[in-house]
Amino acid sequence: GVIMLLFIIWEAMASQRQVLSTNAMNTSIEWYQKTPPTEHSYTELPLMIKF
Repeated sequence: GVIMLLFIIWEAMASQRQVLSTNAMNTSIEWYQKTPPTEHSYTELPLMIKF
């Protein structure tokens, strides 16, 4: 198992394969959102109230 893993890693590093598509656009939806997303932001700061 470990020898096979080491062989796969060595083969991936040793072989200089070309990238198949360099002009491919990223299809992840995360790249289209603003940072941070509005769902995770406060429009005003929360207040701490001591009772």
